[in-house]
Amino acid sequence: MWLTQEVDGVLRNEYGMKEKIFDKNGVEVYDSGYFGKVFLCGGRALYCEHDSAMRHEIMAHTAMCTHEEPKTVLVVDGGDGALAAELLKHKEVKIDIVERSEEVVEAAEAAGLYSKALQDERVALNSGSAFEFMKGCKEGSYDIVFLNRFDEIDFDDASFFAEIGRLLGEKGLVVTDASSQLFDMAGHKAALSALDDGFKIVMPFSYTSMVQAGGERWLAMGSRFFHPTADINLQRADLTDGFVYYNSDLHVARFALPTETFEKLREYIKR
Repeated sequence: MWLTQEVDGVLRNEYGMKEKIFDKNGVEVYDSGYFGKVFLCGGRALYCEHDSAMRHEIMAHTAMCTHEEPKTVLVVDGGDGALAAELLKHKEVKIDIVERSEEVVEAAEAAGLYSKALQDERVALNSGSAFEFMKGCKEGSYDIVFLNRFDEIDFDDASFFAEIGRLLGEKGLVVTDASSQLFDMAGHKAALSALDDGFKIVMPFSYTSMVQAGGERWLAMGSRFFHPTADINLQRADLTDGFVYYNSDLHVARFALPTETFEKLREYIKR
């Protein structure tokens, strides 16, 4: 069987799948063989087993190695456990996860990839609305907030981002999915624009996907204090055990932008 991924009628990629091993309320997991397990929400491939490090190591460790001493982290929509598995490589961190989709947690168990991370004593998994969960947290509760799954984030919801700002400490930072610069520049700009208030530094950084059409994907970081390329903690970046993909050289390189692209994004970037 073939899994088709499209971008607005201009690009189509097809991936060979062996079998579907989970399918419930729009959350699917396939076993592909070549790409390993493939995780989808709403028909869109999020990642596969073989490119998970490209996404989740870059997302997790770029933030963790930018902040001086991250102790408390919130992951919004991290019920598959993939991001938590990376964050747990930092021994002192405590992780809260809020997941709106129970099916994502079930799919993680069916896939058998990262569900063990959710059982770690440093991880607290919560279900339901991220906004309602955040409203119940104390001001300054977190050093870093991660917003997973681009399609489920409303970048026009000012109250949602104001609540994130309330939860972050004075040196806190946030990382969010930010779509594609090549195929969704409007969505990419919306992600950067949502971080405009309350963050001294706003910068996009990239990762590569094997199963999302086009392969080129972006994240965005908003930071109140630390600069992601000037303040990188080299000891943590290069001496933490368990990295497959991430290192300090990639950390810096992923923030590079072509000249023309930077000009298009100049008004959204603070660096």
